[in-house]
Amino acid sequence: MKFNKTIKTALAAIAAGAMLFPLAACGGGSSADSGKIKLSYLSWNNEQMSKPYIDEFEKENPDVEIDFSYSPPTPEYIQTLQTRLVGNQAPDVFVITSENKTDLMDNGYVKDLTDEPFMKNISQANKDFVSRDGKVYGMSTSSWASGIVYNKDLLKKVGVSEPPATWDEFLALCKKLKNAGITPYLETVADGLSRIPDAFQGAIFAKNGVDVTKLATKDKQTPGADEKEAVKAWMEIYEQGLVTRDTVGISGDDMKTQFVNGQVAMICTGPWDFGTFQEASGLNWGYAQMPALDKDHENYAQGSPSPGLAIYSKLSGDKLKAAEKFLTFMSSKKALEMSSKEGNAITVEGFDSSVIDQFKDVYAKNVQTGKYYLNTNFYKNPDVLNTALQAETQQLVQGQITVDQWAKNVDQKMAAAQ
Repeated sequence: MKFNKTIKTALAAIAAGAMLFPLAACGGGSSADSGKIKLSYLSWNNEQMSKPYIDEFEKENPDVEIDFSYSPPTPEYIQTLQTRLVGNQAPDVFVITSENKTDLMDNGYVKDLTDEPFMKNISQANKDFVSRDGKVYGMSTSSWASGIVYNKDLLKKVGVSEPPATWDEFLALCKKLKNAGITPYLETVADGLSRIPDAFQGAIFAKNGVDVTKLATKDKQTPGADEKEAVKAWMEIYEQGLVTRDTVGISGDDMKTQFVNGQVAMICTGPWDFGTFQEASGLNWGYAQMPALDKDHENYAQGSPSPGLAIYSKLSGDKLKAAEKFLTFMSSKKALEMSSKEGNAITVEGFDSSVIDQFKDVYAKNVQTGKYYLNTNFYKNPDVLNTALQAETQQLVQGQITVDQWAKNVDQKMAAAQ
């Protein structure tokens, strides 16, 4: 078994007293006394979020009792899970996501779910998220996709009803807004790369027929070189002076506040900010697909499947059957309806989430079709990649390095981590 830095950190954290919270209300009794199969489930969703699903599952499956435990996302959860796995105290069902999927697959901790009946209607993009070598190791049932949030009243001042479909047209709109004395667009790169290059990159990979599930198994990780074309196109908005280079110091909250206050016509964000826009008094806003790189590429978004559920690979007998029942329930119409009511955009075939009007177009054209991409989902060491993107992108936006240097520096940092 490979004891990597993540696992060592996990052991140290637990030794220092990292907390694991049991949910006594769910599966609190003794399985021996009750005659039920006890299924352990580690989640990063807390008791309030998890209990309704567990109660309904136990109601439908009276022979199974869920032994629930919680550890908050993301580093704390990963540390807790890794420590339980290496300590032979593995949970039967647990969360798999971009930050831990490589370790889980490398060490053989997760069961192959490819041919399970409950995977039949799961979106291909959700499957790809937790796949390797043609095998699927998790079940993810929802996704998110970013887009361009726009102030309808400000766009109307220049005779435009919504952002255009292509990047060149988007830049032209920004120029038109700027000439009218309106700040056209704002984004944040304080925490890493803009959302726009990932959207472009998803379309580039799709056009070129690249299997993104194989990027992590390449001998040499080259996310910088892979995304260089997309980044070069994105940088035109800075080179043409259409957005301030101060985005290196602007937080997501700062960006959102300026939009809500009518100080900027367009920003790029996702569904997590919809509540703020809906509550803003007098804000007439819309949400459009991110512009396509050009007319030869599709409109992709930056986006990602939500974390999935995995089954411990060493389960057998009644425990395995109980785990499979649980994932079957979590992909059932009842569970999906519960998840949709919480605001999740479901991507299971045959199920449509009820989303707000502004989100309907992006939900139908990007989320449900899987036309979204997030580069940190498909390379090893996503934590290293995130850190590299943050540092190098800030230098790029400030004009301290070129796009070629940006790509080279990112890939050198990835190589050093392998």
